[in-house]
Amino acid sequence: MLKSCWLTLLLLCSCLSQAADLRLCQHAPEKYAYRLELTELILARTATTFGARQIARPEQADPPQERCLHLLQNQQVDLAFVPPTAERLRDFAVIPVDLHQGMLGYRLLLIRRDQAERFARVQTLEDLRQLRGGFGSQWSDFSVFAANGLPVVGMANPNNLLAMLSQGRFDYYHRGLHEAWGDLEHHPEYPNLMVEPRLALTYPMPVYFTFNRQDQALRQRFEEGLRLIQADGSFAALFQRHFGTIAERAGLQRRRLIHLDYPSAVGLPATTSPAWLKR
Repeated sequence: MLKSCWLTLLLLCSCLSQAADLRLCQHAPEKYAYRLELTELILARTATTFGARQIARPEQADPPQERCLHLLQNQQVDLAFVPPTAERLRDFAVIPVDLHQGMLGYRLLLIRRDQAERFARVQTLEDLRQLRGGFGSQWSDFSVFAANGLPVVGMANPNNLLAMLSQGRFDYYHRGLHEAWGDLEHHPEYPNLMVEPRLALTYPMPVYFTFNRQDQALRQRFEEGLRLIQADGSFAALFQRHFGTIAERAGLQRRRLIHLDYPSAVGLPATTSPAWLKR
């Protein structure tokens, strides 16, 4: 009886509070198309129970990740897509389902073409420690490289990293499987850059739906939506449509994997080999 009353109250609050457009912290369609479609799919599948709601489309650029979390903490946005850390698990509510199904835990390296032979000699983590990477200083995995003894150059504005790599300011720039070739295709002004062909870095890097702890109704809506789209296969179909050929193109089975320890992984669900990697 108490449980039934609680659910009724929660749904009533949800209907009252969710009439406004959903405010996302990361909303740039050219960068977050998959996450935006996933969010829209969940909103559509839960509309009958929780009411119709759509994503707000602000004109301003996406803020840096830490600024996103500040906005979420102050209820100025409703939802963020971020990797978990011990602090974030303490301060925010999350749904521990990796939106990218383990894909972001595999990283390829962009390098200068004239450094290809040097990278061909890299076999171990110790070898990689002799090289210097370029990094967005607010990226969630910035601390992973420091914890593994890898020297990096951190930049507050990561949009400058390709130019800096091209100019020789550091030796490599790590990117997700879905980003590496796209970065070069979108920036033909750097013909001296290439995707390194034989190495990949790997470490736990899930991305979770993240909410303000006070917004229980929205979290429940997304939990229910994820359950529905996992059960009917539409979650897997959406992922396949966006990233279905990525494992084949990346050729991970042919690459030497260099494993990094991820100090923030304590308390996270164990990761298993994702289905897309077995294709």
